[in-house]
Amino acid sequence: MRKLLVIGTALALAACGTTANTSNTSLNTCLTQKAYAALNDGTLLTTEVKTLAQNISSACLKKLALEKAGLNEESVTAATNVLTALRAAKGE
Repeated sequence: MRKLLVIGTALALAACGTTANTSNTSLNTCLTQKAYAALNDGTLLTTEVKTLAQNISSACLKKLALEKAGLNEESVTAATNVLTALRAAKGE
């Protein structure tokens, strides 16, 4: 039953992605990845579907908005700098 739900959801998202523009394709990809992550980590089985869907949707929309604003690369660079500094401080 769960496999059918996952397969049906994946097919529905894939069908939407084939007729959507690039931003919708990116959104569908993000939603699908997070849905599979929720399945793999058990969240799908322990959280109400509507609540989980809202959380996943919100996370994907924020991620895509930040990428479009050009903050994705900037945030990776900032995180890299902090992690490098922490690693260097720990090594001293």
